[in-house]
Amino acid sequence: METKADQFYPTYKSSERDILLIEFEEAQKIANGQLKVYAQVTNILLAIATFTLTFFFDENFINNSGVKLFLTFHKVFFAIILFFFGAILLRYFVDLQKQITLNARKVVTLRTLLGLDYGHIHLTLPNWRVEGANNPFAIKYFYSWFSFQSMPFWLLSISINTIWYLSILNSKEILFSILDTEYLIPWEIGYVIITLTYIVIFRTSLYDRHETFFLTFTKNFCAILRIKLLENFEYILYRAKLSYLEADRLNLKYNFLKDTIVKIEDENFHSNNGVVFKSIARGILSQSKSLRIRYGFIQSGGSTITMQLARSLFIPATQNKFKRKIAEILLSIWLNHQFTKDEILKLYIVSVRYEKGIYGLARASRYFFGNNRDKTLTLEESFFLTERLSNINSKVNWSRIEHLANKVSNINYDELLNIYQKQIDEHRLKI
Repeated sequence: METKADQFYPTYKSSERDILLIEFEEAQKIANGQLKVYAQVTNILLAIATFTLTFFFDENFINNSGVKLFLTFHKVFFAIILFFFGAILLRYFVDLQKQITLNARKVVTLRTLLGLDYGHIHLTLPNWRVEGANNPFAIKYFYSWFSFQSMPFWLLSISINTIWYLSILNSKEILFSILDTEYLIPWEIGYVIITLTYIVIFRTSLYDRHETFFLTFTKNFCAILRIKLLENFEYILYRAKLSYLEADRLNLKYNFLKDTIVKIEDENFHSNNGVVFKSIARGILSQSKSLRIRYGFIQSGGSTITMQLARSLFIPATQNKFKRKIAEILLSIWLNHQFTKDEILKLYIVSVRYEKGIYGLARASRYFFGNNRDKTLTLEESFFLTERLSNINSKVNWSRIEHLANKVSNINYDELLNIYQKQIDEHRLKI
C-alpha cells in the first residue's frame, strides 16, 4: 500500500511485556473460540435450512399434514414471519462477525506491541490474515460476497426465498386485504424485497468506522471507470490522524497556517460542501495561457481544500487528470460528511505535499526551518508553506508569490523575501 503521510512516532511500544503476553494469550483464545462458534452456528443454520427445505419439497409431508392448510390460508403471514426471522438471524451473524474482526485486530495490535512482525515474511504467512498481519486494519469486517464470512447471507437469502416460493404454492399473485380493500401483488416482488433487505442488513452492518454506502458506490464507480484508488482507507485515515496528533505532541502551533491556507486555497472552505463547480470551471479555463493573461487567472486545478485532501490521501498521481478529478469530487463529498471542517483542515495540513518528497507539516517545518518542536509558525512562514503546496520542481515564481501575497493582510513582504532568499541560498529552492 502506498503511504503518503509519515507516522512520526512509534504507536506500538510498551515496557509491560509480561502483561502484554497474558493479554495476547487471552485475545488469541477468544479469537479462536469465536471462530469456532461462528463455524458451528453456520453449520447448524445449513442443517436447519436443508431439513426445512427437504420437508417442503416432500409432497407426502405437505399433503398429509396441516402445513398445506396453514400455507393456503396464511400465506402472507407465514412469509412475513420467515422474513423477519431471517433478518434477525442475519443481524446476529453480523454482530458475531464484527466481534471476531475486532478481536483479531486486537491480536495483531498486541503482537506488534510484543515486537512480532510476520507481515514482512508474508510468503509464508499472509499479511492480510490475522495469522501474519502487522497492520490491524488489514483484518476487515467484510472481504467479499463470496468469502466464508458471507456464507450466512447466502444461506438465509436462498433458504427464505425458496420457502417463500413454496409457501405461495406457485401462485402468480398474492391476495391480501387492508381495511376491507383487497390487493393483488405479483409474487416476484417478494424475492426482490427479501434479497435487497438482506443485502442492506448484511453489508451496511459490516461497514468500518468511516465506510458508508456512498463510499462503496464511489469505489465501484471508480472501478468501472478504471480510476485507481489506494487500498484500505481506514488505515490511511488512521495514519493521517496520527500525524496531526504528532504535531500537537511536538507543540507545533500553526493557527496562522490554517488561516492562510483557507484565504489562498479555498476562501469559501467553511461554507462549501467540499466541491465548488465554479472553481473547477475556472481552474479548467486557467490552463489556457491566453485566458490567464486576459482575466488574471492563476494556473490551478480549481480544487477545494477537501478535494486536495482526497487527492493527497487516496488517489495516485499517475493517471488521467480528468478521471482523477471525478474521484476527487466524489471522495470530497464523502469526506465532508465524515469530518468537521476543522478536522478536514488539520488532516490536509499534515498530509499534503509542501515540496518534492516532503509530506506533512512536521517534516516541512523541519526541512525548511530546521525545527518542528515548540515552534510557532509566523504569518510569513505560513504563507511560504502555503505557496509551496504541491510543488514538485522547487522553483520560485515571483509573480505567483506577489499575486498570492495580496490575498493575505498584514504580511511583512521584506520578511517573506528573506525566507525565500534563505531557502535559495541553502539550495532548497532555485530561481
